[in-house]
Amino acid sequence: MKIASTIALLMLSTSASALDVNWRTLDKDTRYLGGMQFGADYGSYYSFAYGQKLGNENAPVIAGYELLLPFGDTIADDYKMKASLQREFWRSGNLSFGLQGGLIFRRYESVMARFYNVGADVVSTFGYLKPNWGAELLVSYDYSMATHIKNKLLKEYYPEIKDGWYDSSGGNFKFGARFNRVFGSTTTFFNIGRAFGQDFEDNPTLPFYVELSLQRQF
Repeated sequence: MKIASTIALLMLSTSASALDVNWRTLDKDTRYLGGMQFGADYGSYYSFAYGQKLGNENAPVIAGYELLLPFGDTIADDYKMKASLQREFWRSGNLSFGLQGGLIFRRYESVMARFYNVGADVVSTFGYLKPNWGAELLVSYDYSMATHIKNKLLKEYYPEIKDGWYDSSGGNFKFGARFNRVFGSTTTFFNIGRAFGQDFEDNPTLPFYVELSLQRQF
C-alpha cells in the first residue's frame, strides 16, 4: 500500500496549472476569462482554462474550470480536471492578497498501473498588481484525498499489492512567483517555482516547475 500510495502522490500531484487572474484588469464589462497554458512540471503539458466572474464589482469571485493534458501520443492516458473558486480578500493600493480553492480529478496510466485520483488544493497569492502588469508570490498545497489503483506490471514486482481505493497519500507544497503583462484584453502570465513533498523530504524528482499562459477577457 505504501509503495502504490507513494507512486500516486508523485505522479498525480505535480501539475502547476491554475487559472491566473490579475484583479486590476477586471472591470464591469468583464464576464468571462479564457486561456491556454504551456508548462513543465513532472512532465510537459498544455491546458485550457475558463473562468466566469460572479458577484459584484467590489468583491468579484471567479469560478474556474481547467483541463490539463500532457504532450504525447496517447492523450487519454493522463489528464487533470479542476473546478475552483477564487477571490481577492484584501487590497491596499496596488497590494493584493487572494485565495483560490479547487477540487481536482486526475488520471494517470503507465505499464506499472492505472490511477484515478480525487484531490483538492488551495493557492494563496500576495503581490503588486496594476492594470497593465503585476508580480506576485504564490504558495499552494495540493492534497491527494483518495486514489483508485488498478495494478499492472507493479503487481509482478509486489504480488501482495491490491487493486482498489486507497486513502490519502499526502500532498505537496509549491512556492513560486507569478508575473503578468497586459496587452489590451489579453494578458500573459509567467509562473516559476519549486515543489516540495508534504514532509519536505519526499520531494518530486523534478522539483522545479515553469508555466506560460495566455488569457483573454470577454
